[in-house]
Amino acid sequence: MTTTEVAERVDPGRRSTYERLERLVDHGCLETKNVGGSGRVWWQPSVDERETTEVGRQSDEQFRTLVDATDEYAIFMLGPEGRVRTWNSGAERIKGYEADEILGTHFSTFYTDVDRRAGVPENNLTEATRRGSTEDEGWRVRADGSTFWANVTISAIRDEDGELEGFTKVTRDMTDRREYEQRLEAQTDRLERQRDELESELDDVFERISDGFYALDEELRFIYLNDHAADVLDLDGETVGRDIRDEVSLTDSFESALYEALETQESVILEDYYDPIDRWFYNAIYPSESGLSVYFHEITEQKRRERKLRQYERIVETIDDGMYVLDGNRQFTMVNEAFASMTGYGRDELVGAAAETVFGGTFVDIADEKQAELESGEKEIAVLEEELYRSDGTSVTVESRFDLFEVDGEMGRVGVVRDISERKERERKLEQWARQQRVVSDLGQLALETDDVDELMDEASRQVASVLGTEYCKVLDLDAENDHLLLRQGVGWTDGLVGEATVSAVEGDSQAAYTLATDYPIVVENLETESRFSGPDLLRSHDVHSGISVVIGSFDEPWGILGTHDTTPREFTDEDINFVRSVANVLAEAIERRQYQERLEALVTDLEKSNERLEQFAYAASHDLQEPLRMVSSYLQLIERRYDETLDEDGREFLAYAVDGADRMRKMIDGLLEYSRVETQGGEFEPVDLEAIVDNVRTDLQVKIENHDAEITVDELPRVEGDEEQLWQVFQNLLSNAIEYSGDEPPQIHVTAERSGSEWTVSVADDGIGIEPDRQERIFEVFRRLHGPDEYSGTGIGLALCQRIVERHGGDIWVDSTPGEGATFSFTLPDA
Repeated sequence: MTTTEVAERVDPGRRSTYERLERLVDHGCLETKNVGGSGRVWWQPSVDERETTEVGRQSDEQFRTLVDATDEYAIFMLGPEGRVRTWNSGAERIKGYEADEILGTHFSTFYTDVDRRAGVPENNLTEATRRGSTEDEGWRVRADGSTFWANVTISAIRDEDGELEGFTKVTRDMTDRREYEQRLEAQTDRLERQRDELESELDDVFERISDGFYALDEELRFIYLNDHAADVLDLDGETVGRDIRDEVSLTDSFESALYEALETQESVILEDYYDPIDRWFYNAIYPSESGLSVYFHEITEQKRRERKLRQYERIVETIDDGMYVLDGNRQFTMVNEAFASMTGYGRDELVGAAAETVFGGTFVDIADEKQAELESGEKEIAVLEEELYRSDGTSVTVESRFDLFEVDGEMGRVGVVRDISERKERERKLEQWARQQRVVSDLGQLALETDDVDELMDEASRQVASVLGTEYCKVLDLDAENDHLLLRQGVGWTDGLVGEATVSAVEGDSQAAYTLATDYPIVVENLETESRFSGPDLLRSHDVHSGISVVIGSFDEPWGILGTHDTTPREFTDEDINFVRSVANVLAEAIERRQYQERLEALVTDLEKSNERLEQFAYAASHDLQEPLRMVSSYLQLIERRYDETLDEDGREFLAYAVDGADRMRKMIDGLLEYSRVETQGGEFEPVDLEAIVDNVRTDLQVKIENHDAEITVDELPRVEGDEEQLWQVFQNLLSNAIEYSGDEPPQIHVTAERSGSEWTVSVADDGIGIEPDRQERIFEVFRRLHGPDEYSGTGIGLALCQRIVERHGGDIWVDSTPGEGATFSFTLPDA
């Protein structure tokens, strides 16, 4: 046997085996020789050779002594039947039996009950007999019943004739090694499990990554790619190992980025457009010793928003309104050129400056209140009026609209301001005009209700002074002398304007108006003696810069004068003069109380004029509103023609919304104008056939009736006294609404009439969606809509128009409705 074979058989280690074999050679128990370059074989001399010499006998004794002295192994011999014949010290130490306890005992004593039942001892002897030797490992039993893990080698011993003489058995206690191997195996299993778990977890991590991820080797071949990357790049599982340049249509910029990361070993970040799927991606390329790791995610929406932002920025700079953005500290972060021009500051001066620089201190409190309304959801956008202070110290009145947005955890504001100085001036004049009308109306009412002329005169003075804002206003006695007036102080007026002045007279049919010359001295007349003094105690001088004096009564027989005088320069308008004249007329009518009926008719005439002016105002307002609408429509058409090819789907949708809004505004203005003319533009009342009107309305609504598959039934309807065209409007609105708000089922509409005394009650009933009880009164208000324009079309004027027409006919209109069960609109009309 070679040294290796012996070492593997007895397992003391190659070096220890070699040393022991050398000792056996020295004792004559073995022989050896070199074979090959450095190999060595060992064999045992035959028994005859050992017995024929004394040396042989000594060697056998020495060999037995060596075996007996070995305590690392249990070495003993068995008879052919398996009973123990010899027992060395190693067997005694390992097995725990003394020699006299075990000799003659069958060797199966050393096996566990399980092995004995399985026939392991007999099988080992059989195998050793057949093969010459056998090796086995397993649990063995000591004398005390404990077990140990043993490595056992059983060799068959035969005589010269080949007859079996017995067996040698070498047993080594391998418990420590077994435990170490088990621990090593357990550790190996644990590490393998950890490795498998880590690999599995890593795979899961890669697959859970919302970004696309793939790894490339130094040759740019795929090592790994997750499912998201495979989906985006349209790759399959067989891609691993292939060159990315062969599998993916790389852009020049991206391919250059891969080379740059490999060469510089530094990460590269780039945004790249991937044409095959029309998307933008953010790419992060990280180098390593083994290749590249690439992470990417889609930024298409971000790029679109950036493009829209650039478009919005261009739009912001082209509009006339000022735009600004404030951060959470109320400091400007952006202003457009229009805003800078409006304030007189440069952009660089405004950016970073506080909002109070141009808005003033009250802006903070007002804006905070509006912001609270926005944050609570009470309003979607804040609107306020404020003074905008310019760099030159002047100010303009602006309308500011702003909304909130969050940046870095702070709530900022984006706003639009519009110079409304001219509009405010128009509103001021309109308000003044309206106040003048109210004063005239109130004084006229007071003139009818009071018999105290002095009270009426004092109230007129107060009202005129309040409206015109003059320092002095009083009704004085009048004494005309040639080309000038003598103004005497009235009763109770302790600081009036008294004296002589050169005047210019403007004659009219029923009154005379005198405008005082400017910069003339006025003296206070003594009340007791009614004489003039020039002494310093009673003389008081004023420089009157402007004023209006209107004679009360006819030019031929004046009664008094209504005077307004201001010590500060100002310009009185024709409207102011007309207002004072109107008040003078009311005073004149109050003085002539005996002509009550004439005064009443005059007052009615004034009210009719007021209504005419209101109608004129409504017409002018509608005209003024339509003008900017035409401008909006024109610019929208210009935008559509010029930028149609550059607008995306959202842009075209926004443009459509704007056009639709302008169209709805036009309809609302037309409806408002029509509403305002019900009284003044209505026709004469005459007998009208309601059945003929309903037939005409059904003909006009034929397309809508067919589109909704509506059924309209009409009972016998009467002839009434009224305006045919306006009654046609009533039925057209009611029937159109009944069809519009029918719900999902085809509309069923029924028109009926019932006589009640000298009038008729006409009803239009439907089975539509109905109206909530708390909303039934409000539906007749102007512009009151119960539904948004996206749900149902309309301007919110139709029912208000119906109500005004019915009231013009001396009737009433109302609705009875249950939600989900339809509605019945009823109105009364006088019998023909």
